[in-house]
Amino acid sequence: MERRFVTVNGRQVHYARAGRGLPVVLLHASPGDWRPLRELAAELARSFTVYALDTPGHGGSDPLPAPDPDMAGYGAALGETLTALGLDRVHLYGTHTGAKIALSLAAARPELVASLVLDGVGVSTPEERADQLAHYLPPVEPRSDGGHLVAAWHQVRNMFLYWPWYDERAASRLTAAPPPASYLHEVTTGLLEAGANYPLAYRAAFTCDPVPLLARLTVPTLVLASPADPLHAHLARLPAHRLQLETSASGTPALASRIHTHATSHTPSGAASSSCTAPSGAGSSRAASSGAVPPSTAGRVEGVSRRYVPTRLGQLLVRAAGPADGSGRPLVILPPAPASGRAVTDLLTEVGRHRPAFALDLPGTGDSDLAAWPGPGPRDGLPGTGGSYLAAEAGSGLRDEIVLAVGDALDALGVDGVDIYGIGAGAVVAVAVARLGPGRVRALALAGLPDPAVLTESEACARTPDLVPDEHGTHLLRAWHLVRDGGLGTGLPELPGGRPDLAELHRRTLDLARSWRTYAAAFRAVAAWPGEPPVPVVAADPVWDPFTAGAVRAAPGHDGTGGVASLLKALDDAAG
Repeated sequence: MERRFVTVNGRQVHYARAGRGLPVVLLHASPGDWRPLRELAAELARSFTVYALDTPGHGGSDPLPAPDPDMAGYGAALGETLTALGLDRVHLYGTHTGAKIALSLAAARPELVASLVLDGVGVSTPEERADQLAHYLPPVEPRSDGGHLVAAWHQVRNMFLYWPWYDERAASRLTAAPPPASYLHEVTTGLLEAGANYPLAYRAAFTCDPVPLLARLTVPTLVLASPADPLHAHLARLPAHRLQLETSASGTPALASRIHTHATSHTPSGAASSSCTAPSGAGSSRAASSGAVPPSTAGRVEGVSRRYVPTRLGQLLVRAAGPADGSGRPLVILPPAPASGRAVTDLLTEVGRHRPAFALDLPGTGDSDLAAWPGPGPRDGLPGTGGSYLAAEAGSGLRDEIVLAVGDALDALGVDGVDIYGIGAGAVVAVAVARLGPGRVRALALAGLPDPAVLTESEACARTPDLVPDEHGTHLLRAWHLVRDGGLGTGLPELPGGRPDLAELHRRTLDLARSWRTYAAAFRAVAAWPGEPPVPVVAADPVWDPFTAGAVRAAPGHDGTGGVASLLKALDDAAG
């Protein structure tokens, strides 16, 4: 699926899109993001154009501005998002929290909804609601021992063992087996990424009584739940005389088939086609029938914005900041892989006050793909790997592809004659990008340059072990201590007063966990030095990098240390 952003009232909404045909919009359950709906989306994309949205505050979507939004607020935000996407009328599916968001929109703005499928609708008594609000939503508070990661894993795993998850009495035990570790990993990392935002949509769902909203519906509605769903019992609490209630068959193909049947049965004859355009009233989109990309923005984003650009290795996530008039020579920041661009957000923001600035998640790190590498790579099903990336086999071939992919990203951004600031593994990539051709790069700012005499290929592999999810979540602890222990020798990031910045350790750990299959690839592949820089070099301030600790060498060239002002002046002097 292709991932994109749309901007709604200055707030970015992340979604994934695939297929052709009438528009079907999928809304995920809390506390995760769109990823658990990936298989369902792929099935439906055979017949429809599928949009899988991240709930505000989850995944890549910015939170709503209200401090404690209610379900009406989430429903209204969904309507604004559909309008920004150019979707006039859609077939809408939501599960659990997503079901109540879908219901809220359909009740308030039926003209936007051609048909509605609600999968798992909670109908709580006042006593149940009070108990859920009191116990269901423990905060995510990073701990120095990484115990908060295991607590989140336990919380998510228990959601498939007990209902509610915190009630471990035998009477609350669910009978279905829990999903595989890879699925639990996606939901858990979704919860951890949402952090302080994850309780908001939950609270809105718990406090929303769906029965009055269901009574107002005028759109064709199917309410279902599988026998394994703890909310299956809640079907009996719904007004059956007004609704189509069903026990759904287990499995993604069966669910996709039922959604397909419901949507097509409420599509006028002749409206269903392979086009993205449909007659009004049948489910329609203003997106071009050729499958053209809907608008990526609908207004300016203040501060740092995000977008995806295509490369030979898949989509690459770019964060951007800069003056409103776009003036100045662009600075491209390549973070210290395996960290994502989040590691340089403060730097990006500061540089963006003076000139256009871009921070790239290198291929395979953060939210960037490593999907189209033709050589050794992801091996789903290979014994002992869990589908993780065996980057030790890739060597310089993958490094060259990563460098070319960064070049693709610069082309997609429409920038040339740039300065590049590379840190750690990003510094090696920066030098190699400068060697792609004359004029592409004016000057380099380098920090934390890996020393190939110390950071050999075998050492790089030793510093980036497998993080394959296991059923007890211990891989998250391994990731935490990998990050924490890597910085002990050179010092951990600190808060005022000298205490470790646990929030930064948490973010760096999530960078690894989110891209566990490929997180090591860029770091391992760039262990070898690509050759001398062909452009002037500025020595820059380092960014904390636990993976190159004790294995860096000084950068030659002009001194650009001492802050952003010194850096930019040194780059200007170096570039002439």
